[in-house]
Amino acid sequence: MDAQKIAKERCEKLLRMAREAYASDPALAKRYVFLARKLSMRHRISLGNAAYCKKCNTVFIPGATLKVRIAKGIRLNICLSCGLTRRIPFKH
Repeated sequence: MDAQKIAKERCEKLLRMAREAYASDPALAKRYVFLARKLSMRHRISLGNAAYCKKCNTVFIPGATLKVRIAKGIRLNICLSCGLTRRIPFKH
């Protein structure tokens, strides 16, 4: 296996572990997201827009750490930890 494929699998595993760990230890979940981001930057891998907050490294769990609003063809993702708002356009 090449390094990028291994890194992508590891990033996915870290994000999955962050979602599972958030309920018991939010600081550990943030650390997992930080490590996944660092690994993805090193290997130039995209993690996706809706997985974590780019400002505070909080894993997005709808209802717990993320508020989603839809208005006029725009989806608003609002981080409940730091308040960062991301606007993502979509088609009806």
